[in-house]
Amino acid sequence: MFPFSVPVYEPPPYALSGLSFSQLPMYTQRYLQFIAKSVPPDVPEVDSISDKRSIISMALFRSLIGNDMALVRQRDNAIAMARKLRRGIPPQATTQWHLEEQLTRIQFVLDTLLPERELIFNEFMIKFDALVWLDQRRWENCTSESWQKYRDALLEPILDRTSTQLTRIAQGKSIENMHVINGYTYRAPSLPYSPSGSSRASRARFRRSAACGPEFREDRHRGC
Repeated sequence: MFPFSVPVYEPPPYALSGLSFSQLPMYTQRYLQFIAKSVPPDVPEVDSISDKRSIISMALFRSLIGNDMALVRQRDNAIAMARKLRRGIPPQATTQWHLEEQLTRIQFVLDTLLPERELIFNEFMIKFDALVWLDQRRWENCTSESWQKYRDALLEPILDRTSTQLTRIAQGKSIENMHVINGYTYRAPSLPYSPSGSSRASRARFRRSAACGPEFREDRHRGC
């Protein structure tokens, strides 16, 4: 089995910290209006935010499947053509023809599949960051850096799962039972990570808080 290089998505910085509803980008406002049915939207309970995060995560995984399969198919076709070249050029084809086919394949990946993948992730991030903004409205006087760390901690396992999905498809493994929606029903921490707590112990507390959510009360009254 040939190794597969998984494209790495770099999420944009979290840019909604400190904004009021009217200051949010229009596409963010439209999503919040859709889920809340009011302007400005009422702040949902933490369970509601977590459930919506689960739903958009599952939608992301499903949206990427077609792109994943197309990337793997291009990889497999390139490998098959390279093997034919090593065995000798068939009479009806030339080395130049094979090179042109490979270049066409590369251009299709660079100009179509990877931009499509980026678009899928970007659309997901609009919704994901909107839900972080709803969390933000429940807790005031926290720094932008705190919310950036909070968002990144919630996002990391989701992005890791998208990479795992592509790798499994490349290895010919089934993904039918890979995603369990309860696995993404995260409980948001009672307060975001404080930049003043930069020690390893503080980071560990933040990870436990992200996993346990409102039941994790250690930092509830400390502020940011």
